[in-house]
Amino acid sequence: QGFDRGVFGGNFHTHNMMTHIPPGVDVVCYSNGLDYARGFRNAITQARNGRVVMFVDCTNLLNLRHLNENDRGWETAYPAYDEVMSFHDIRQFGDSGKHLIITYGNGVVTALRARRALVEQNAIGHESEIDIIDSPYVSDIPNGLRDALSNASYDAVLFCDICKEGPGSNILSSTIMGLKSTGILPKKWEFVAAPRTYNPLGNVVTFLNEEDITRSFKKMISSAT
Repeated sequence: QGFDRGVFGGNFHTHNMMTHIPPGVDVVCYSNGLDYARGFRNAITQARNGRVVMFVDCTNLLNLRHLNENDRGWETAYPAYDEVMSFHDIRQFGDSGKHLIITYGNGVVTALRARRALVEQNAIGHESEIDIIDSPYVSDIPNGLRDALSNASYDAVLFCDICKEGPGSNILSSTIMGLKSTGILPKKWEFVAAPRTYNPLGNVVTFLNEEDITRSFKKMISSAT
């Protein structure tokens, strides 16, 4: 617990890096209460069957209620007791866009806010032009992500990692290589992550933010194929 932004104004538990996930350990990082509850049920089942499951909690999300202003956009109803989220399930925000953002944890909230900002900046005409995929199973590439990319024709894909940029520090670099090896990534894609620096106590300047995402998205769509 304590990954990425904290509820006390900054991060003081971790340097926002997942440097090594041992083989056989399943790691999940959820962005919302609904998926957390459904995913925890799956984790209990998997643990009973002998698997080891680790939850990486973004503490900023524990009390988050609003996505934009006071819209209560991040509140969810408690799921029915038979609802379970498997490791290979993803959550999609839009499914008909020209472009795609892939992220997890706090990155989902940041990406949703960045998408709105891109409309306000006239970089895109409408939020529906960008789909966002929340891919919480970070120790492997979920089948749901592979299927989403295989069944769509995106012009470009932006990977937004809340871990640090640089070798051995983040999750999505290996995801990119895995997806490229199967030929389901479009030619145009970009990667953005948190700066490779120490997180000062009580300060969130070193975390992945909306400006990082909007800047990277504009760079991606303006680059030559």
